[in-house]
Amino acid sequence: MKLSPASCALRGAVLVLLSAVAGLHFSARISLITADLGRHIRNGELFWQHRSILSTNFYAYTFPDFHAVCHHWGTGVVFYLVHLWGGFTGLSLFYTGMLGVTLALSFWLAVRMAGFWPAVLTTVLALPLAGSRLEIRPEGMTTLFLMLEFFILDAYRTRRLTRTGLIFLPFIQLAWINTHILFFTGFALMAFFILDLWVNDADRARWKTLASAAGAAALLSLANPFGCEGFLEPFNIFHEYGYMLAENQNILFMLKRFPDHPAYGYFVIVSVVTAALFMVRLWRERSWKAVLREALILVFFMLMAFKAVRAIGMFGFVVIPLGAFQLTEVIRLYGGAWTGRLERALSVVAAGAVALAAVSPYFFLSPLHRPDLRRAVAGQPYASSLFTVLAHPAVWGGLSADVNASADFFKASGMRGPIFNNYDIGGYLIYHLFPGERPFVDNRPEAYPAAFFREVYGPMQRDETAWDQVDGKYHFQAIYFYRHDQTEWAQPFLIRRVDDPQWAPVFADGYTIIFARRGGVNQRVIDRFELPRTMFRVVK
Repeated sequence: MKLSPASCALRGAVLVLLSAVAGLHFSARISLITADLGRHIRNGELFWQHRSILSTNFYAYTFPDFHAVCHHWGTGVVFYLVHLWGGFTGLSLFYTGMLGVTLALSFWLAVRMAGFWPAVLTTVLALPLAGSRLEIRPEGMTTLFLMLEFFILDAYRTRRLTRTGLIFLPFIQLAWINTHILFFTGFALMAFFILDLWVNDADRARWKTLASAAGAAALLSLANPFGCEGFLEPFNIFHEYGYMLAENQNILFMLKRFPDHPAYGYFVIVSVVTAALFMVRLWRERSWKAVLREALILVFFMLMAFKAVRAIGMFGFVVIPLGAFQLTEVIRLYGGAWTGRLERALSVVAAGAVALAAVSPYFFLSPLHRPDLRRAVAGQPYASSLFTVLAHPAVWGGLSADVNASADFFKASGMRGPIFNNYDIGGYLIYHLFPGERPFVDNRPEAYPAAFFREVYGPMQRDETAWDQVDGKYHFQAIYFYRHDQTEWAQPFLIRRVDDPQWAPVFADGYTIIFARRGGVNQRVIDRFELPRTMFRVVK
């Protein structure tokens, strides 16, 4: 259907606004203190300079030789090179751009499956989910490869792509297995399409061709540094976890723990609405074969996100084409004489939602509604203008303000370890202090014995006797802690250290606190920088 100039102009304007909204939804300043990013950069540096891929803990002085599969080594190389060329600002722009490409694939797929306006509506509705995890992580590679494979598989299913195009799938999986552990979701997606073709396509050769491509992808995936162990790591990694990660908890746990987090409740709403559309369509179709592919994909990624909130972003990208398709099918099946009016109403709602997200900072779908951005622009004259905020990259890109102050102090003052640090800050210490100083622990639970977290790390912060025992073993000279650690033991531990005559606080800012042992190798730092006890208070 040929569009009028006015329709083309309207669609162009909506796409510009949608791109601006999405760009800010996918942007966030780098909180290096608690991020894995510093460690990923060091991993990439080791490979680039020494052609070394880690197979042990390596960084921590506690268990440097403990075997650990570095399942995201390739991402570290990418992040290191981007950081080398563009610094942390370059990394911000790179990651935002990667998520933008992923969204473009998802949107294009939705347009192909359902049309322009349904794609616009589901895209703007899904942005808070797709942009729910903005820390620069290897899982950004997973969302990109996932949507790229989804795009290829759908093109093959609808005969837009010949079997020759399936040659890309094995190479995507090869890149994927070397960049992130969730590569197995690509094989799940291929399995769903194979089953759909087997059930619904009369040409029996087509599902066999796709199955052959999937088999080739599995074989080529063995070309990772760890071979079969790397291929099976997604099924083994949780056997080694001794530390409870928030990102791996289910949605009900996180809703109870963080009831004000906007993504968790919204995920439930979007899931229920999408599932309802699917059931309404199924009721009229009266054929499970007709809905098999979408049902398998939707249920798989919905359950993944329900089981581990880290998958909410993946679900956000996947639900764009699936939601758009369900919406158009429901209108087709139930619209009758009202079909045209319902489609026009849908276009008005879609355009209106995008416009509101672009101009109203109070609208839930606006990126300016995000708490971190609201805080970042508070008091600024441009606080309510999305396009002006975009023009101030210091607000949404690069490092968070003064995030490196504690590391600069540690190095400039000549402090020495051994350091006791908390889990969250390990990657930060690896980036700034390694190899001169090594962390006690970092945020890789699979790189430590599970008993270490259960019997050492947790108990030593809960109980002073356990603390004295571990301190006696390692002879800590510094304590370097992320102040906002939300584990049950962290804050009581810090309060006890402030009151402990053996330890002197020498640095504190909005992110961290550093203690030095009295009479130890850092006594001269205490003499110059000790902070008075009166500056600390306990807030309940």
